[in-house]
Amino acid sequence: MSLLSRAASLGLGFAAALAAAPGISAVVNAASYLPPSLPNSGVAQGALFTVFGAGLGPATPAQAESYPLPATQGIGGTTIQVTVNGTVENCIMFYSSASQLIAILPSPTPVGNGTLTVTYQGASGSSPILVQGANFGAVTLNGAGFGPAVVTDQSYTPITLIHPAHPGDILTLWGTGMGPISGDETQPPTAAQAVNFASQTQVLIGNQPATVSYAGRGGGSPALDQIDFVVPAGVSGCRTSITVAVGGVTGNVTTTAVAPAGQATCGDTYGLLTAENVQTAMASGSLTVGGIQAYRVGILPDTFLGGIGTYPLNSLIRSLVGTLAPSVGSCAAYEVQGGSFVINDPYAPPTYLGMGAQLTIAGPAGSKTIGESATGVFLDTLAKPPSTWIAPGPYTLSNGSGAGSNIGAFTWDLTLPANVIPTNLPSTVDLSQDLTLTWTGGAAFPIVIIFGYAGVPLTLSGSNISFSEFVCTADGLSGQFTIPSAMLNLIPPDGYATPTSKGLDIQLAGVALNTFTNLPGVAEAIFALYESSGSVAKIQ
Repeated sequence: MSLLSRAASLGLGFAAALAAAPGISAVVNAASYLPPSLPNSGVAQGALFTVFGAGLGPATPAQAESYPLPATQGIGGTTIQVTVNGTVENCIMFYSSASQLIAILPSPTPVGNGTLTVTYQGASGSSPILVQGANFGAVTLNGAGFGPAVVTDQSYTPITLIHPAHPGDILTLWGTGMGPISGDETQPPTAAQAVNFASQTQVLIGNQPATVSYAGRGGGSPALDQIDFVVPAGVSGCRTSITVAVGGVTGNVTTTAVAPAGQATCGDTYGLLTAENVQTAMASGSLTVGGIQAYRVGILPDTFLGGIGTYPLNSLIRSLVGTLAPSVGSCAAYEVQGGSFVINDPYAPPTYLGMGAQLTIAGPAGSKTIGESATGVFLDTLAKPPSTWIAPGPYTLSNGSGAGSNIGAFTWDLTLPANVIPTNLPSTVDLSQDLTLTWTGGAAFPIVIIFGYAGVPLTLSGSNISFSEFVCTADGLSGQFTIPSAMLNLIPPDGYATPTSKGLDIQLAGVALNTFTNLPGVAEAIFALYESSGSVAKIQ
């Protein structure tokens, strides 16, 4: 070895010694992105997973370009190993960058708590990982793990608001995490490797059971799974829920669009995604909608929120369109991590229309003037606990003279009736059993929203929490609603309903709505009011 090469060798060794260890912030299913310490936080054997962090790989991303996919050799100088109960597996890599890695967890990896180790340029960092036998994560159109799912018909055309499914249709839901297979996972799966997990797979469409014919690898790519099912009768809505439980583990809950037989577009009776609005979006290529809601849920502050924005059609089919609530008869679910429960819609309108420099809401407790928090966006606290501001009675919302408004001056009126009265709130709840809730007073409201919530503190200070919340929409007149056990399975058994009380916080709210279609350039705006009633149930 020459002096130069010896110097170079020593220099490289010294650089490696100084290289910062990879910092891992999250290890998640690559489709659902669910946070830690929840019942479905693990990564399934044979699933595609994502590692987030810093210093994980090269500044210029590197990805696999051909099969077989790399395992022991890694990508871009990065390798991943998972150790469970003394067994070490080299993960099969797709992608490597400084902040994100994508890989397959080999099917032979033992189930249980283990350690994931990332090595980049000789430096290593590690993180806990929970390996599960199955934990299906559905791919979503917004890439965030919630909202509209990637579902296709038998021609592989995506199901969306403008191409809805119908009862009786055979559809395919795409994702990863059905469970382990045998053989080589660095290559696309062969017919000999196919395992049909249908017998252990439960699919609910709009909370109704769907017939599953196949659940397993598909699509010609390693770790990619498909679930083939039939849309059950009597289901419809632009935000019809899809709930999948495999081996008793419920994955991320998503939605899809279902229309009645013979109808070309979906349409919700209440909310912004009416059939007329969807047809307007198809005809013009965009939809301008929005509104204002004032509400209180449980012990949270009374809140004023809203705005009116334009959704390009390509965004509309991927967006939550301003609400977490699904179509009537469905339950949606959101699992996020942070200091507070916040859902950021990746396809929210890029810009909002000016509704005025400030809005004034007047009600039984007086009036409040709310200024813009951003252009065309309003978010403010009307009252902080233990004080409240929202109460039954008449309300008026106005932008005064309309100064600074793109939609002119307006005054909206709405009366909030006394809230529904829950009649059978449980003191304890068994998460493995369906839960039927009943109420009176629903005739005064078009819909009743049911909230269920628990959080797991990840730090002693409570500044970082994994939240799990479901939101169900019921017909107010029905007087009852059944929450499936597959939905309740999302609630952490050791979670907190309030900062000081463990359990599941259950809240019911009758929602008062008024719609307005006379604003210039706006298809529809909604003024909504609600206050919830409920209690904390201990978890058995």
